[in-house]
Amino acid sequence: MPPKKKAQPQPQPLPLSGCDVSLSGTFSVGSHGVVEAQLSGLGSELSGPISDDTTHLVTTQRDYDRLSVKVKAALEKNLHIVNYKWVRECVATNSKAPETDYLFTSVLADVPSQSNGVLKREPSLDTSGDENAKPQTKKQKSSNGSTTTGKADVKVKTAGKADVKVEAQTKLKVEVKSETDSKSGRITDGQIAKSADVNIPLDEGCNLSYDVYIHDDGIIYDAALNQANATANNNKFYRIQIQRNRYAAEFKTWTRWGRVGEHGQSAYLGDGSLENAIRHFEKKFKDKSGLSWADRRKDPKPGKYAFIERNYCSDSDDDDDDDNKANGVKDESKDEVAIPKSTLHPATQQLMELIFNQQFFDATMSDLNYDANKLPLGKLSKTTITRGFQTLKDLAALLDDVTLAANYDMSYVEATEYLSNLYYTVIPHAFGRNRPPIIRTTELLKKEIELLESLGDMKDAALIMKPKDRDAEQINLLDRQFQGLGIEEMTPLGPKSSEFGELKDYLLNTRGATHNLNCKVEQIFRIERKGEKDRFEKDRFEKGNYATIGGDRRLLWHGSRCTNFAGILSQGLRIAPPEAPVSGYMFGKGIYLADMSSKSANYCCPYISNGHALLLLCEAELGKPMQELTDASYSACEDAASKGVLSTWGQGMTGPKAWKDANCVNPSLDGILMPDTTILPGPTDVQNAYLMYNEYICYDVSQVRLRYLFQIKM
Repeated sequence: MPPKKKAQPQPQPLPLSGCDVSLSGTFSVGSHGVVEAQLSGLGSELSGPISDDTTHLVTTQRDYDRLSVKVKAALEKNLHIVNYKWVRECVATNSKAPETDYLFTSVLADVPSQSNGVLKREPSLDTSGDENAKPQTKKQKSSNGSTTTGKADVKVKTAGKADVKVEAQTKLKVEVKSETDSKSGRITDGQIAKSADVNIPLDEGCNLSYDVYIHDDGIIYDAALNQANATANNNKFYRIQIQRNRYAAEFKTWTRWGRVGEHGQSAYLGDGSLENAIRHFEKKFKDKSGLSWADRRKDPKPGKYAFIERNYCSDSDDDDDDDNKANGVKDESKDEVAIPKSTLHPATQQLMELIFNQQFFDATMSDLNYDANKLPLGKLSKTTITRGFQTLKDLAALLDDVTLAANYDMSYVEATEYLSNLYYTVIPHAFGRNRPPIIRTTELLKKEIELLESLGDMKDAALIMKPKDRDAEQINLLDRQFQGLGIEEMTPLGPKSSEFGELKDYLLNTRGATHNLNCKVEQIFRIERKGEKDRFEKDRFEKGNYATIGGDRRLLWHGSRCTNFAGILSQGLRIAPPEAPVSGYMFGKGIYLADMSSKSANYCCPYISNGHALLLLCEAELGKPMQELTDASYSACEDAASKGVLSTWGQGMTGPKAWKDANCVNPSLDGILMPDTTILPGPTDVQNAYLMYNEYICYDVSQVRLRYLFQIKM
């Protein structure tokens, strides 16, 4: 009988057999592929998105704290959520390490040193010379008495490994109190948060894993200061933050200073206690601004830094994304959901790509010398824009009446420089190493008015571009942007339709000879803003007092930069605020319209947007009669009101020779007049006309209704 064969020994299961692991975040060891190879070698299955089969999520402290999509899903399914050290231990021991040693309630938090190694020890609060001081490196003692430089390994203790329980540490995306109180309409303090859980971004010069401190009363201890001085060729910033160590009871005051557009120098102040950090913060703020921290919203002191109020509304997601982009890091947590295709008409998709083009935003801000690095659009507050307008208003008054310099106890030259410096201090500009120009001409004044108006529109665009929550990120980007505009109708017209043809003729046949405008119509959209029709019809009779004022509705042009159209389409055409200088507007503050397309096209600045331009055709209720003027009048708005008329007609030397009913374009335009383009524009024969072409100014936003949007190439 042959001998029995020995049974072959069963192979031992690999340490992670039965495990199904998903990865989230960015690991210092390399890409996800490196970690996946280690896990596969130990027998683990690998998951992409979290599924019912997933048993573990390996992630980072950063991804855990920000509650990424995978972290949320893992918490909901009560999975093991561990750091990479668990994988490393499994590989080293060739066994399955206990997860309780690597959960995030007991994780070792490696706090990286800041990029330039600057940590400054200050034995006293005398820090007056810090802008010229050389950075120093601070050595800190760890809990075991050893000395470290710029790095702290802090262990968060738990009650015991067996008692560790993972709970969802939900970071609420709580918005800061709105800039405008909805009941009173007055501007509120944007420095006060609704909740201490609001995520305030660390200064871009700081890489430590700290949080910006928010006091129990909601005050955010974060101050951005700015100062400009044309004579001294100064254009500098100063940043102050109290930062709280997430993993230990330690508070530091972070400071960074330098010329606008450069990184500058930085330092940490304080002995680690909260009381000491607040003392350093408040003293530093007083030294630089001349104001107490409690008085931060008062007007800036001459020769001192100005406090720049920031908008802290829920930008934490964007801040994380910006950090990742800056470091060349791809956010793996956003690759799980397939974004659906756009439901918009292809022409509307192209329009959204034009209106929300980030390169055009950057080019516009650069063209107007605005420093977006110092104060990004998403952080720009209404208070800051208002303060900028008020400073320009004071400057305009001084340019009109040099004797007003006495109000500042200065000569005219000194006063204009002082106000120019104040303006550049409030609204950060990037002039490189060039001297900030003193605003002493109407041309410079108008350029800065244009900047502030554009900032308001681009700020609206920035809010639309930012997803309100994680779910919004699963909607097609173009669709989300379109929804943010709140447009009721946006219908691309067929290029062979009579409606398209009539409108195209209006564009091409009302080009002024002096403008040399060459353009091609790419698309025309029929548009309707939500609520604008009802407002227009209602206010025509309630505000127009048509018992004494007749109606005169016309189809007129309005042009602006492409980057302004997210604000225009979402908010409508607006009138400059009371703080804006009236001298920046030839016929007072109002909505300016034209009957010659090229006059409006001159405001489109196509050189910023690769030759693309956008023009509006608006239905405007001008009233009958209008105030007729042949020369500029800054008091035209008040004069029109005193005469009981709605609008001003700035009469030009060239204009339409005949008008016709616009119902030939679309029946909905019945009763509205437009130029009869079968007869080319010509001399108006208006005596003493100063303007080359007509202008129409409406002094109430309810007088204007957007009807068509032209996308052209110039």
